Amino acid sequence: LSSNRLEVNYEFEVYDGALFYHYSPEQLETDQVSLMEPLKLLETVRFPLMEPQILQRLHDKLSPCPLKDTVGDALMYHKNECLQPMLQSSQTQLRSEFQCVVGFGGMHSTPSIVLSDQAKYLNPLLGEWRHFTAALAPRMSNQGIAVLNNFVYLIGGDNNVSGFRAESRCWRYDPRHNKWFQIQSLQQEHADLSVCVVDNYIYAVAGRDYHEDLREVERYDPQSNTWEYVTPLKKEVYAHAGAALDGKMYITCGRRGEDYLKELQCYDPKTDCWEVLADGPVRRAWHGMAALLGKLYVIGGSNNDSGYRRDVHQV
Repeated sequence: LSSNRLEVNYEFEVYDGALFYHYSPEQLETDQVSLMEPLKLLETVRFPLMEPQILQRLHDKLSPCPLKDTVGDALMYHKNECLQPMLQSSQTQLRSEFQCVVGFGGMHSTPSIVLSDQAKYLNPLLGEWRHFTAALAPRMSNQGIAVLNNFVYLIGGDNNVSGFRAESRCWRYDPRHNKWFQIQSLQQEHADLSVCVVDNYIYAVAGRDYHEDLREVERYDPQSNTWEYVTPLKKEVYAHAGAALDGKMYITCGRRGEDYLKELQCYDPKTDCWEVLADGPVRRAWHGMAALLGKLYVIGGSNNDSGYRRDVHQV
């Protein structure tokens, strides 16, 4: 019952399984159950993964005992929704042993320029993309995406309502309960930005607001649900990419005005300073960037010379 490989639809099934180990079906049906003393197998139940309505009913039913305290802690986890990324423990870990690639929103490749509110994940076992649904999914494109403590954050972007409009709104997706939560908005609108996570902070770097290119950098603190400005870039940039490595943040390439760039810059949170590093070999924008095994990789994108690119460079 403590395994991450346990195949259950709801955590309440684990709770039921633990009770069935200690009591017969007849005892459970006639409520001949005493929960005043801790039951060993109930330690395997991840109560924060249960729905708050079920937890509340269980809490109301219990007399004062250690289990009631445990259920009360799980209820407090749900009530502190804003702080949940900072309240993670073995009790809040999903019952899964594989990681997947997720994709959110974007723009359909049609002349109508329709924005998508779809969310998809790549199942690594089957090698195929599948839809997953959640209420109140934002309909955005050109947003920044980051993962912190197994929550997905969508930062800024644009919303095609009567023409492109840069956004300051931000959302957080919780795969544990398949739901969205709107966090504090950026202090200004950012689209075509890059987003990185360093030391439990989320950084939103530059971009544009469709009036001008930006060089401002904002940092999000999930503990206080606030954004603050840190040292800006020396020059404006949008459609760049970023990745974190060894406690620092790196951004590559992008555009400034109509010009494609091949710049590489590094931000050190300890000194709150940017450093300009050696240029890359190719100008590009709207590309990807990733850190893997101590190396940085710049992937794809586009430029005026060859249109869409498929090359990969190691930084």
